[in-house]
Amino acid sequence: MLDVRCVECDAELPVGAARGRPRRYCSRRCQARAYRRRREHGPTSTPRRLPDLPTPTGGDPRHRLVTLAVELADAGGLDAVSMRVLAQRSGMPAHALYRHVRNRADLLAAMAEQITATRPPGTASPPGDPRQRLERLAGDEWAMYRRHPWLLAVLATDRPPTGPAVLAMVDRVVAAFTSAGYDPAEAFRAYLALSGYVQGMALLIPRDPADTTYHAWWSATRTRLERTGRTRERQWLAAAGQTRPDTALDTWFQFGLRGLLDGLLRGPAG
Repeated sequence: MLDVRCVECDAELPVGAARGRPRRYCSRRCQARAYRRRREHGPTSTPRRLPDLPTPTGGDPRHRLVTLAVELADAGGLDAVSMRVLAQRSGMPAHALYRHVRNRADLLAAMAEQITATRPPGTASPPGDPRQRLERLAGDEWAMYRRHPWLLAVLATDRPPTGPAVLAMVDRVVAAFTSAGYDPAEAFRAYLALSGYVQGMALLIPRDPADTTYHAWWSATRTRLERTGRTRERQWLAAAGQTRPDTALDTWFQFGLRGLLDGLLRGPAG
């Protein structure tokens, strides 16, 4: 029998009657996603094909499912993660999935928890100097979004997950500001300022690892601005046109981080 799959997410489609047009999508969500892509990038854009990830085996079933979901998100963004695709890729019946993951919100929270709990190999003990410690912590958060761009949408919200690892990430920054002379309430406000900067810069990180249209967009935009004379009286725009945002992001991030910490570490605001 022919294996029929969704042209958007590659999930296996249920076998239906042979009458009418062949089914192409597994859900209305995939159909709407394909429509948005065609509208934004044109009819020649192709759907993302997720890599053939190995089915995880052994160990705790919840941990295996969360690990697979992280791999799916890394390969295709958060849109690639659904309970249907997770069941299909894990080889587990959909109804059995809910024994280990309550719903998609629970899954996303567990994914964030797994990422924030993972320390890079060879991580040295934190410096004693508060500024150096804050630079390290901000850099760790930035690197986390660089490795997993989808994570920003999970954490940068008014209702973020509050698992132990996520709270510990906040604890470390608040403790660094406390050691710099802030009281607990001020230290939390300083944390919000610092994390808000990191997350704001992370908005510039490309979300879709498979998107190949960005370079074409940036080149066309720069050419149009130059042709219409908009760079003539804006030296900053002319200078920005000589760099590519996707390759200059780390330099921009470090520049802003230095200035922000200069201000925050002058002392708590009165």
